[in-house]
Amino acid sequence: MRLVVVLALLLCSVTISHGFEDTNLEDDDFAEFEQFESNDENEAGFSKEEVEDTPKVNKKDEFDTNSVEDDIVVEDEDNEFEHFQDPEEFEGFQESTPRNAEQPKITISKVPIVMRPRLDAYWLEGVLCCLLAAYALVYAIGRAKNTTIATNFLKLHRPLLEDNFTLVGESGSDMVPEDRGWRREAEHCFTMWCSGRQCCEGMLLTLKLIKRQDLVNVLLGVVRPNPDTLLIRVELGKDDNDPFVLCVAQKKVATRLSKEMQDLSMFCPERRPGDKHGLPGSLSVMSECAEATAALLDARVVAALTQYAAHVQYIHVSDRYCGPKQMEETSVTKPPETERVLLASLSLSGEGGGDEVRPLMLMIFYMLDRIKRLRLSKEALSKCEKRRQKAAEAWVRGAHAARQESAALRREEKRKQEKERILAEDDPEKQRRWELKEQKRQQKRKTPKLKQLKVKAL
Repeated sequence: MRLVVVLALLLCSVTISHGFEDTNLEDDDFAEFEQFESNDENEAGFSKEEVEDTPKVNKKDEFDTNSVEDDIVVEDEDNEFEHFQDPEEFEGFQESTPRNAEQPKITISKVPIVMRPRLDAYWLEGVLCCLLAAYALVYAIGRAKNTTIATNFLKLHRPLLEDNFTLVGESGSDMVPEDRGWRREAEHCFTMWCSGRQCCEGMLLTLKLIKRQDLVNVLLGVVRPNPDTLLIRVELGKDDNDPFVLCVAQKKVATRLSKEMQDLSMFCPERRPGDKHGLPGSLSVMSECAEATAALLDARVVAALTQYAAHVQYIHVSDRYCGPKQMEETSVTKPPETERVLLASLSLSGEGGGDEVRPLMLMIFYMLDRIKRLRLSKEALSKCEKRRQKAAEAWVRGAHAARQESAALRREEKRKQEKERILAEDDPEKQRRWELKEQKRQQKRKTPKLKQLKVKAL
C-alpha cells in the first residue's frame, strides 16, 4: 500500500514538472535558440557569468553602423574614371558589347602650358602704335608745312593783288592766324576772294597744295609726285565780251578737258598744236573763233606762255561755261545755267611760288583787259550766234526725247499693272477681250502711217 502511494506521488511530480516546462517554452519563443547559444558558448569555453558580463549591443545600432560603413566609401585617384567601365552607366551597352570583349580605355593626355615671350605676344599692338605715331607726326609736320606755304604765297603776292583789287581776302575766325586773308577749307586747301576791279566782278584764288598731312598720300607722292597748284577763277561781266570759247592747255590736260567739259566738247571739237600759234609744242589750243584766238594770243601773251609753259596747266575762257558734262543716264529737261568765266591752273614751285607766279598773274590781268576791249566782226559774231542757237535747239530736242522716253516708260508700266490685274481675276471672257485689244494695238503700231492727199475735181 505504501508502495502504491509513493508511485502516485512520483507520477504527480513528473506531470507538474512537465507542465512548468511547457509554460516556459510557450512564454519564450526564442528559449530554444538561447539554449543552443548557451551550449555553444559553453562549448567554446566561456562561462555564463562571462557571457553576462559582456556588453549587449543593440541590433538597431548594429544595423546603423553597418549602413554608415557601407555609405562611406573612400575613392582613390585610380578609381576616378571607374564609371566608364560600369555597363549600367550607358544604355544598351550590355546588349551591343559582348561581355568577353575588352572595354575601351580612355586616356586623357596632359597638355603642357606654354608661356609665350612678352615681346612675341604684343608685336601686332606695337606695329599699330608705331603706325599711329607716324601718322600723327606726319599730320603735324604736313599741316605746318602747308600753312607756311600759304603764308609765304600771300606775303610774296599780296602787293600785286592789292594793286589790282580793292578788297583782298576776308576776315573771320576761319582765317589762318599767321596772316589774315586765306580761308582754310581743309588742311591742304586755302581760298581767298578778291573784288573791286574793272573788267570782272571778282576773282577767287584757290591754293590746292599736296596732302602733306596724309601719310598714305605722302607715300604715293614718292612714286607719283604732284606739284602744288594755284586755281584762278575770274567771273567776267555779263556784257563785257563777245561770245567765244578758247582754251590753251597741256596736251594731256587738253585731251581730258575736251572730253569732260561741256562747252569745249560742244563748241571746240578740234584741237590744234601750239606751234601754229607761236606757242611751245607741249601746249594745245582749242578755239571756237580764229579772230578771238589771234586777238588774245598776241606777242606779249605768247612770250609769257613760252617762257613759263611748264607752269601753265590750262587757261580757259568761255561765255557758255557750265562745268563738266552731265551723266547721260540722267534725263535733262532744260539746258544748264552758263557763266562767263576765265579759269586758269598754275603749278607752283618752291615755298609758295616765286618768280613764275607773278608774270603769269600779270598775264591774266592783261588778258582780262583784252577780253573787255575785244570786238568780233559781224561774220564771226553771226557764226558764234548760230552755233549757240544750234546748241540750244539740241538741248530742246534732247529734253523732248527725254520727256518722250519717260512717258513711254510710264505707259509701259501702266500696261504692265493692268495686265497683272486682268490675269489676277478669274474671268476668262475678260482676259480674252483684253488680249484682243492688245493685239489690235500692236498691229496698229506696226502698220506704217500713210498720208492722204485730197485732190480737187477740175
